[in-house]
Amino acid sequence: MLTLPAPPLHTTWKGSDPAAAVAMRAAELPGIVALPVRDLDPGIRPPLWALDEAWGQTDVEAVRERTRARLRRLDLSRIGAGETVNLLANPHGFALCGPAYVVLLEETQKYVTDRTGARVRVRIAESMGHIENPDWVKIYDLDARLGPVKEVPQIDRGIEVETRIGKFWLSRPLFAADHFIHTHVTEMREGYLHRMLDRLHKPFGMGYTRIETRSAYHFGYGPRTGQIVSRAVFESDFVQSKYVGTIVLDTSPEGVVDVDADNDLDVLNRRVSANILRTYGPLMRLLGEIDEMVVLFDGPGCFVYAYAAGMPFDNLLYAAVDFLDLDNLALLSAFTSKLPTNPGLFLSVNPGIKGIVVNYMPGGVPFTSTVRNILTVLVDGPAAGWLINDPSNAELADVVEVAPALPEALARVQAEAGTDQVIVYDSLPGAFHVSESLAGFLRDRAPAVVADVESRLLPKWLEQRDLHA
Repeated sequence: MLTLPAPPLHTTWKGSDPAAAVAMRAAELPGIVALPVRDLDPGIRPPLWALDEAWGQTDVEAVRERTRARLRRLDLSRIGAGETVNLLANPHGFALCGPAYVVLLEETQKYVTDRTGARVRVRIAESMGHIENPDWVKIYDLDARLGPVKEVPQIDRGIEVETRIGKFWLSRPLFAADHFIHTHVTEMREGYLHRMLDRLHKPFGMGYTRIETRSAYHFGYGPRTGQIVSRAVFESDFVQSKYVGTIVLDTSPEGVVDVDADNDLDVLNRRVSANILRTYGPLMRLLGEIDEMVVLFDGPGCFVYAYAAGMPFDNLLYAAVDFLDLDNLALLSAFTSKLPTNPGLFLSVNPGIKGIVVNYMPGGVPFTSTVRNILTVLVDGPAAGWLINDPSNAELADVVEVAPALPEALARVQAEAGTDQVIVYDSLPGAFHVSESLAGFLRDRAPAVVADVESRLLPKWLEQRDLHA
């Protein structure tokens, strides 16, 4: 079995040092192995750049060259010399593709500056959990490479925007320029919300908005319909008056497989959507096959934004339902006024999750209601204190236990859950850290699941979205 260390933990924006606070990583536990995603789905596209040399070349020059080539597709004629352009970035890009994402921003900034004579500033659209995010500005020395860089949380000043469905609020500093360029990374985060419809438009209802509009997306509209907010905001006269184009890193669980760019967001969205479904769909359905497991959090992502093998935890949390199938209602049962008459059509916590261990997980995203009915044990120490005192989870102490060390915490949960199958969310790219028993289970199930997705589900997903096979 392959062994790989857990990725390092970084100091957060508020100054917490999880690397000093965490005594032992989950990857160091006996019986935890690394299971490469390519062993499960050999058809995954080979990476142009990988975060770990186990999956491919880590030299960013290929990404740099591809970015330059793709930028030549963009029409920059609306940008005048001396004008300002905000290059909009997001923390997920740094978390998933760090060095490659920085290179994409560097090359875009340089190209646009050289071609137009404009002043291009990088603005990071920080979302919920802002103060708990790793401090990417310092980690990648962004002020020296791109600066000065400004981080814009969703409680910063807003600007009211009129749309075809009413007024919404954007984060003013992100759009305080003559023009802006939108950047993105193509992975399956929050698929249960956007359902792979207008995937690249999503930040216009979430990351680029004030908290009021983000809340409207989540709770006023919710899954299936939340993307109405994103599209309406993007199509507003205000946004269109400033929008130049979009450039994205097209990703796989192993790293970056391509760079793409276009002035037409709809065209670009269609181009990348089919590839996202092909790349992540088989692994998402494979996660849905796990009938019992313990989830162990040991990385920088906040709950649904925690990652394992490039796959966000929300893919597992809602894996009991195929939310990529648009015939499925896939509403969140927690948001309904009464219990659904057919629970199979609704998103609820995956019954295969029998217990949770938290070695390290930052705060900033509510999850107390989810773990209220699942045995959850925190590893004692400063990191547990940070989480218990997180304002987003004010009642967490009432619903969790605390164990003195990681081995004891895992043993407690495994005994109660009655399973030795463990999956670790520690942001390892390209491979799942899992127990040997779960590795065997996934290897056994993978061929049939991948074949079913390729022959039955993928054609259906593509047809539902009018995408070409």
